[in-house]
Amino acid sequence: MFIETKKRSLTKATMWRIIAILNSYFVLTFSISKDNLVNAILMNISGFIIYYLYERIWNKISWEKNKMKEL
Repeated sequence: MFIETKKRSLTKATMWRIIAILNSYFVLTFSISKDNLVNAILMNISGFIIYYLYERIWNKISWEKNKMKEL
């Protein structure tokens, strides 16, 4: 089991917000529908997929990730 440092958590959160803003921008700029509901659904689906991949990538990065002490 691992515990993240505050520095890692802050870096991950900041990077995620940048990615989320870019995702929103691209979905709204290149929207395939005039319907706001469809665009919202597309934004959520793409955000879900991107976030899943984002977390999988961060799990492979050991920077600022420390092992928890065994009890």
